[in-house]
Amino acid sequence: MRKAQLSLDLLFAVTLMTLTVVSLISLATHEVEGARAFDASTRLKVFTIDLRDTVTKVYAAGDGFAVKKTVPFELESGEYVKVTLDNTSNELKVEAEINGGKYTTVQKIPVPLVSNSTVTLTPSNNELWIVCRYNETAGGMDVKVSENP
Repeated sequence: MRKAQLSLDLLFAVTLMTLTVVSLISLATHEVEGARAFDASTRLKVFTIDLRDTVTKVYAAGDGFAVKKTVPFELESGEYVKVTLDNTSNELKVEAEINGGKYTTVQKIPVPLVSNSTVTLTPSNNELWIVCRYNETAGGMDVKVSENP
């Protein structure tokens, strides 16, 4: 009878230890996923702020000035970053799908935008140009995002 009691106690202890280890592994997995999502959103926010500042600098430099920007992180197959300059709201909007999550970040542009422009960045096309041209129709400087200068 004593052997049976010892075996049952041992089985119970092993079961409790197994459940504890499985719970810790699950918690760690969720924390890593949360850290990856935070990392992706933070990198995208920093990229958006950099683009906003670059739009302002290109506008200040004037007609014919262009700057090439590259996504500061590696895009995997199926991922994208869509950059839009919206003259209606005078905003820079960056939408992305990274690591299975969808992110959107918006920045107000401190210079006037004359027209709308959009570029979608992918793993095979991960760079864009911010270009300033004089727009005779609108009568002002026109800053756009473009795939080429």
